[in-house]
This record gives sequence, C-alpha cells and structure tokens, in this order.
Amino acid sequence: MPRTRRCAIPGPRLAPLLALVLALLPALNAQAQRPAAPVARVDGARMAGAIAGGLRWLAEHQVREGAEAGSWPVPTANYRPAIASLAGLAFLANGHLPGDAGPYGKNVAAALKYVMRSMAADGYIGHSANNGMYIHDISTLFALSCLGMQTDEALEPDLAEWCRRSLAVIVRSQQITKTAVERGGWRYDPYTTESDVSVTCWQLLVLHTARQAGFAVEPAVFSPALGYLNRAFVNVNAEAGQEKGEAAGGYLYRPGYTYEPSRSTTALVLLIQSLFDASSEQRTRQALAYLRRYPLTWDGAQYKGYFYFSGFYMVQGMFQVGGDDWDSFGPRMAELLLDHQSGDGGWPYPPNNYEQEGMLSTGPAYPVAMAVLMLSLDKQYLPMYQRQQRIYEGGPAGAQPDQTPPAETAAETKPETAGALALPAGPEPAAPAPPSEAAGEDSGWDGTWEEEPDGGIDHTIGRPVFK
Repeated sequence: MPRTRRCAIPGPRLAPLLALVLALLPALNAQAQRPAAPVARVDGARMAGAIAGGLRWLAEHQVREGAEAGSWPVPTANYRPAIASLAGLAFLANGHLPGDAGPYGKNVAAALKYVMRSMAADGYIGHSANNGMYIHDISTLFALSCLGMQTDEALEPDLAEWCRRSLAVIVRSQQITKTAVERGGWRYDPYTTESDVSVTCWQLLVLHTARQAGFAVEPAVFSPALGYLNRAFVNVNAEAGQEKGEAAGGYLYRPGYTYEPSRSTTALVLLIQSLFDASSEQRTRQALAYLRRYPLTWDGAQYKGYFYFSGFYMVQGMFQVGGDDWDSFGPRMAELLLDHQSGDGGWPYPPNNYEQEGMLSTGPAYPVAMAVLMLSLDKQYLPMYQRQQRIYEGGPAGAQPDQTPPAETAAETKPETAGALALPAGPEPAAPAPPSEAAGEDSGWDGTWEEEPDGGIDHTIGRPVFK
C-alpha cells in the first residue's frame, strides 16, 4: 500500500515563505546586473480573491456528463488529460483533495477519474499527440500528487498501480539507445532517439515527485539525466550596448542542435537542480545574471509566445533560488497576473501568443490553471516542491551527475538498466535499490538518505541556494 498523506501541508523542511509567490523575470533594464529594489507587497486579500475566482471559474466550466466528464472543454482532444491535470493540480495546490467534503473535492475526484481513464493499454497517456510526453508527464504529476490523498482509501491501490505503469513508460523511454549528445534525456514521445532540456526537466520533476510519493527509482536513471542538463550550459557574452558586468550563462533547449540559451529552460533547470540539490554556485550566479537581462512584461518577446508555459517554469525556478532576486520580481509578477485577470475569474492569453490559433487549442482552462498554480506557490502543498537530499550520491565523495561530454561523432550508448521502478512498500519512501551491473556505471549510492551537515548550505525553500 502507498503511504497515506492525510494532510497536504508538507513537513518542517519547508519553511513558511512570502505571501507573494509568483515570478517570471525581474523588471530590469538590459544593462542591469543586480536585482532591482523590492517593490511593495501585493495585498493578501486581493491575491486570495484572485485565486478563489480562478478556482471557481475552473469548477463552473468542468465537463459534468458524457465520455469527457471530469475534463474541461478543449478544441484539441489530445490535450484534455493534460488540461484536466493542470486544473486538478490548481485545486490540490490550494488544499482541495479528491473526494473531500470541501467545495471542490468532487471536482478533483472527477478530474482524476478522467485522467486515469485516458491511459492506453501500454501505460502511455500521450498517444495521437506529437508532443505526447508533455501530456504524459503532466498527467502523471497530477496522479502522483493525489496518491495517499483520496478520502476513499479503497481507491488507493488502483491509483498506485496506475502511477507505476505510467512511471515505467518514462523509465523505459530513457533506455532507448541514443547518441552521446542526446544520452540521458527525453523528448516528445517515448520511442524517440532525441532529447531536449524542457521535456527532460519534466521527466525529472515527475520522477522526483514519485520519490516523494514513496516509489523507488534507481540512481542510474537520474545520473545521466542530470548530466544531460549539465552539458546544456553555455556562457553568454554581453549583448550589444550592454556593460560587461557579472558573467552570465544559460541552458540550451537542445545541446548539439541549438546554440543560444533559452530563458524558460534556464529557469526550469534552476528548479530541477535545486530540487535535486545538484546546483553549482557559479552556474547559478551566471544563470541569474542572464535572466536579469530581460524585463517582465505581459506579452514580451522573451517568452517566445508561450507566456504561461514559460511563466510556470520561471516562477518555480526563481522561487527555489530565492533571496533578493525573488524578493524583487515576485511582487511584480503577482501584480502582472492580478492586473490581467478577467472579471469572471479567468485569465486571457496575451496578444502575441505563439501561433495563437494553435495555442488556443489548449482551451480557456489552461491559462486559468497555470495562473492559479503560479499564484499558489507559497502554500507548498504539492509534493513536487519538496527537495531531495543528494539522491544520486552516497556521501560527500560520492558520484556526481554524469559529466560525460558530448562526442564529436554520433557514438551509440547502451541503455540503462531495466526494472528501475518499484511500488511504494511502506509509510516512508523506500530507499532506492543500488544500480545493477547492467547499468554499466557506479553511482556511489549506498541506499541511505543524507541529511544536510551542520554548517552546510541552507536549502530551505525560498532561500538562496548559495551563500
């Protein structure tokens, strides 16, 4: 049986934070190299009212009857499981559990039932979509977040098995033989030999949440994935007319195929490295210097037309980093979202939405769910926000994430070991099994969880990851 989490509030490792909890990028001019001065905090009542309006909008627009019951209207049917999952996460992020007696318990339960019905026989949820792994990951993240939270405990074994099958798809897809430059990552479908940083970060976020829910995932899965992210880092030169100032750097969308860093993927990598305690102080500083170059706007070109998707990345990554940067842009992002909320509680798409007709195929519930998630980050109810403690290491001298450099030629690599997943076995997260000999590499993992040593870096959520 999976462990039962009767309360959505995380444990004492997660300290209370600012009442304002959103962010894309600091409002800085192109020449700024340090955080802008903090702005006044957003009124808490206004923030609460915006979240309440968004949740009410989602509840009122949920499909109640027929084959699509539990989902939300979406012009492109393939996206329904993902949109239902994002909406479900928005409810969970505010303490509404599946089946509870509160105002939205039935909505969360209905969304979960719909998502579970969407799984194919092979365990994949993204069939018929060319970016199906995004759909698969978002759906799995929602299901994992519900595990142990249902009021009817008799439903838990089926949900745990559903999650196991879904996670197995993710683990297997990483094992496909890839070139050295693509090794360790994932991309749009579970059968591709390609990888990109965005999809890879989503896989790691899901697998991190699986660990928080009690699943055992071998370190051999994480080490090459973190190594793939490390290979995506590049230094960034000062732009024309910009003072040199602090060294900057960012993360490529596809190492070996793209050559300019992406602002959204850079923030997303900061999130993942922070959650996995895998951040580098120097690279974190460089990434922050890079992100400060771009101002915060409603429809700026820096989002490449994906305002909410990029915003979801950036708000979490920058929140994890914390410190003066978060204090500066958190309130600014809050004001931006609150100022653009519609009178009915929903949110519109910005005018420059990327290929607007295509993006609008995600439907009107998508921006509402994303905005509510960004506005609810301070509550820290979702298990994906809880940090791991050096899960790929056995101690201070343990193995670091795979640092294998990309080969100049397309060299094939062997798949990682199979069977790297197990169901939760008890009330506490099971220690991951050591990698088998088939993995071909020693991770240094000794099966124990490490606590932060006295005098070490403070990794409390919302605080700087470096000193």
